[in-house]
Amino acid sequence: MSIAGFPYPFVTGGPAYRSKVLVPSEEMDARNSREPDSHTNLIGPGSGSGSGSGSGGAAPIMVTAAELGAPFLRLRGISSAHLPSSAGPREEMIPFLTALLRESVPFIDSVAPKESNRPQPTTDLGTARSEWKPLKTKSSKVDNDGSTVVSLCERTLSAPELRAIERSAGMATSNTDDSETWACRRSVHRDSNAPGDGSASWGEFVTCFKDKHVECEEAFTPSIMGTRVLRDYDVAGLQVDDEHGDRYGSFTMKVVEARHKIGVKPLLKDRAFTVLQVTCSLLPREGESTAGVESKSEDSNEILVINIPVSDVENLATGTPAKEDPFRKDTVKGSFVSVERIRKLPTTENDRQAQIEWIMATASDARGSLPGWVQTMAVPGQIAKDVTLFLGWVAKERENKGGLVA
Repeated sequence: MSIAGFPYPFVTGGPAYRSKVLVPSEEMDARNSREPDSHTNLIGPGSGSGSGSGSGGAAPIMVTAAELGAPFLRLRGISSAHLPSSAGPREEMIPFLTALLRESVPFIDSVAPKESNRPQPTTDLGTARSEWKPLKTKSSKVDNDGSTVVSLCERTLSAPELRAIERSAGMATSNTDDSETWACRRSVHRDSNAPGDGSASWGEFVTCFKDKHVECEEAFTPSIMGTRVLRDYDVAGLQVDDEHGDRYGSFTMKVVEARHKIGVKPLLKDRAFTVLQVTCSLLPREGESTAGVESKSEDSNEILVINIPVSDVENLATGTPAKEDPFRKDTVKGSFVSVERIRKLPTTENDRQAQIEWIMATASDARGSLPGWVQTMAVPGQIAKDVTLFLGWVAKERENKGGLVA
């Protein structure tokens, strides 16, 4: 099954507007071969696409993941033209979020599958021909009472593999011979808010990475010189299913720009990274408690953070002409893509200590004069340091402000 190949159409909308239906790319190809004039991608009433079109409403629009900008987990990013509109009904964002999750969840699951009996990921990125390769493990000392072991791994997708992914998604293939190397870290932490324990509670993880990601990341990352939100979407109440039937909700979606210091000026200019950032929570399965999930993200047992680079940031309105924008002045436009999964681990009879697993996978390109091989060597160590930076910052927040969670 291709990246765009999802098991069933996803219908949104109602009679007031033409909703979108997400369908597999091969189904679209078959339909277009049967109906040469169907380039408008309309599904008429009674086509069996689902009940979301509403009676008497306009026919929904049939779209594939490629038409929404997929594959998303690529350094090339998506163009501003593929960004969801913030002006229409919020339900119109469901096909985009569905396509994004159905690519991102299998990919991060390929690092450390949540369930041994779960089928292996079936998307091209989820079952990469290039396996994750373990790197050296780092032990980061947090304080006198605790240390955190960070396991590192990486995988490289060759140019032919990347082109195959593009073809499977129905996209025009790129001519580049560049590969993309992903680095990933995994760490496990005690779910604890005890002073001086060198860890973090579930509520602190949720606050920092799900609810206030932009503000908190800037606070604990010394290299970030500033951040700003260019677009903030109203996605309240939306829910999306992944390939395994898991349902995600409590979404946030923003276009975020961050300015990073990467070295000593004027030898190395600051880098400006612009991403579409999506966070969400895994909702309880049927039969599990659902009280407060939409209003309190900490009631969930898993959160996701996904960053997709936006390739043409100059087309995003900032209120200031591009040449006069002080935020981007004397910067080089960089690119990074990442998927992050933070979840509570099940307890066992032998170990009742609540634990939290934190996984983050990323590919990045600072561009400019920095050679790619230098960046590839440096990234694993840098992302391992992020764990220490976060936990050290949490300890200081507890000491100075009494904690991050009321």
